[in-house]
Amino acid sequence: MKQKIVVVLYDASYQKLASSFHSGNDYLDRFLQIPDSLNDNIGKTYILIFEDEKTIIGYFNLGVGYIEQATDGITVRKIGGAIHINCLALDEKYHGLQIHMDNGDKIRLSDILLDRCMQKIAEIRKKDVGFSFVTLSSTKAGYHLYLRNGFERLDEDMNFSIEESEDGCIPMYYAIDVE
Repeated sequence: MKQKIVVVLYDASYQKLASSFHSGNDYLDRFLQIPDSLNDNIGKTYILIFEDEKTIIGYFNLGVGYIEQATDGITVRKIGGAIHINCLALDEKYHGLQIHMDNGDKIRLSDILLDRCMQKIAEIRKKDVGFSFVTLSSTKAGYHLYLRNGFERLDEDMNFSIEESEDGCIPMYYAIDVE
């Protein structure tokens, strides 16, 4: 019997599972274990789990922000609101794992995690708040995941605020329905 993979809002009842989550990135592993992962002032954390709810496959944390653009080299203007992917991580035992789809295609579990994240973002946009962009600060390890899923490096005249934990990361964005 195949187990279904589901996305659920992370709450304190799942914290016992966080200690066995290892993505290969200490910061991302710790985030899931500390109170920040449950803090609404930082964002909302969602976990990707099998239906039996015994193992966290991956997770993402979503917050808000905006993108600014320098129009004349000096003047900086907001060009759109954004949902910011604060964290996105897949347990290392699933790195490189491909799932066979019913149509015969294979898809990486990391792409499924990002797809579920983007589905949640679309749901938030439709129901709760409008925005034009999805932003994130990618590690070097995650860069190709985002590239193959339509994200782009931030243009030189664009920026968004970053956290200290994002130093050394690559600022990226995905434009939603921008004409």
